[in-house]
Amino acid sequence: MKNDLKQLVDEHIHQHRAPLINAIVVYQNDKLIFERYFNGFARGRKNAIKSVWKSLLSLCVGICLDEGLIGDVSDPICKYLAAFDENEHAYHKLIRVEHLLTMSSGIYWTSGTHYHCPMLEQMWLSEDWVGHVADTAMKTLPGQAFVYKEWDVVLLSAIIRKVTGMPSYDFCEQTLFGPLGIESERWAEDKKGVSYSIHNGDAVEDASNLSAFDLAKIGRLVLNKGVFEGKRIVSEGYIHQLMTPSAVNRDYGYLWWLLDDGVGAKGSGGQEINVIPAEDLVYVIQATSTSSPKSYFDLFELVRQWLKDA
Repeated sequence: MKNDLKQLVDEHIHQHRAPLINAIVVYQNDKLIFERYFNGFARGRKNAIKSVWKSLLSLCVGICLDEGLIGDVSDPICKYLAAFDENEHAYHKLIRVEHLLTMSSGIYWTSGTHYHCPMLEQMWLSEDWVGHVADTAMKTLPGQAFVYKEWDVVLLSAIIRKVTGMPSYDFCEQTLFGPLGIESERWAEDKKGVSYSIHNGDAVEDASNLSAFDLAKIGRLVLNKGVFEGKRIVSEGYIHQLMTPSAVNRDYGYLWWLLDDGVGAKGSGGQEINVIPAEDLVYVIQATSTSSPKSYFDLFELVRQWLKDA
């Protein structure tokens, strides 16, 4: 079984000239059924996960909600972040936690090209990232439009810092990574202890490196409605909400992308966790990132179809 799928995967990668793929891991019915490595990768070797980090942070927000540290997703963020409670902008007090989870805060954002983002570079120069974001202009009313941006996850990380008394990295390590047996490099922090997944030295460097097996654990947690190997990590209710289309984007939930029949965490360069509940399927792919976006979703569909036909 594995050899047949291995041949199919290898042929597909060769035909489509996809030399940057490093690892593929597939679980079905909570059992490992396929793993394949390229470019010298092996079990345990880590890869930058890019924006998959946002989906991990969503799970940390869910844990904060479960523990009552965050009251409700309808809470205004000014309840937790003083910089948004200073009447600097009329819209600030309208921004709610759910707006951050659904990328609809309304704060102005424009992305750069080839991983060069001037707006982020300006933030790196600040010792107070939340203050910097609070000084950024508002473009629309909160909850009005979906704009995929870094500001909203920076603010969620700051809220976790406020309600837990620790950087979001430490909270994630204690409540998510620890129980799942995941080890990660420490995320970057500003002077106030607000974590973010990358830091800026001579170049932007990803600090959230995980193995394909680490990401498969995250996928299995979501597939099993917040339970990992018999232990409840995050509530079933939050997992359900995470997989529910938002009002501003039917293809997006709480920092997770929605598939036709499942949910996915995606990072630039081809990093993917795809979860298909009806098929009890978790599929992970990792690849070396480049300056241009890539997707290997066709390979996932190939593997998925092979499993259906097997």
